[in-house]
Amino acid sequence: MVHKDQYIDIVAKEIIEDRPHFFSIFFHRPLDFTFEPGDWIDLAFSGRDLNGGKTYSISSSPTEPDIRISFREGVSEFKRALQSAMPGDKLLITQYGNDYGFQLKKNQSSFLIAGGVGIAPFRSMLKEMVDQNDKNDVSLLYLNQNESFLFKDELDEWSRSLPNIRIDYISTKDINRKKRNNLIKSQIKNLNQNFYISGPPSMVEANEHLLIDMGVDIRDIRIDSFGGY
Repeated sequence: MVHKDQYIDIVAKEIIEDRPHFFSIFFHRPLDFTFEPGDWIDLAFSGRDLNGGKTYSISSSPTEPDIRISFREGVSEFKRALQSAMPGDKLLITQYGNDYGFQLKKNQSSFLIAGGVGIAPFRSMLKEMVDQNDKNDVSLLYLNQNESFLFKDELDEWSRSLPNIRIDYISTKDINRKKRNNLIKSQIKNLNQNFYISGPPSMVEANEHLLIDMGVDIRDIRIDSFGGY
């Protein structure tokens, strides 16, 4: 569902650099604002029409007090404005929601494939699972260009606290496509589950085709594809 009824005022609370060139902004959560893990928000700076992508996955869980977005450093006008945001700055949520069913299904096993900052919506999902002591079986395969995996300390802690969460990391820097595909295939033990892919368009498309070639039903695949802006 996508919500477009009215603009929602939000105020920046804290800006942190999670890793070199990767940032998170925490916003005070407005009263009565509800969302689900996997949701996104469209943002705007009041009175400023800036070029660049304005859609960001929510990386915080509904069980946490703030709204958090996490993103990679970029060059667009909008991304530069985000990177220089200060506590107290006011923005607008112009719409928000989830239009591809990009949400974990209760009482069903799921396999998540993240590429780079595509980990953002999965952080939201896993944090909610931990806070609610959810017993669903979830496997996360996290692909990154180097060993600097976003949220790794949290992810490792959560996988230790809930044995039904399994997390594997693959650094793709020095491996070719064939080897990478073989590594991904080796991690997938069950084709009859829900699959979720989040990351840059080329990564999402390549892994969607890989799953289909392996025999996964396209109806069991959900994607969240976004550019770097």
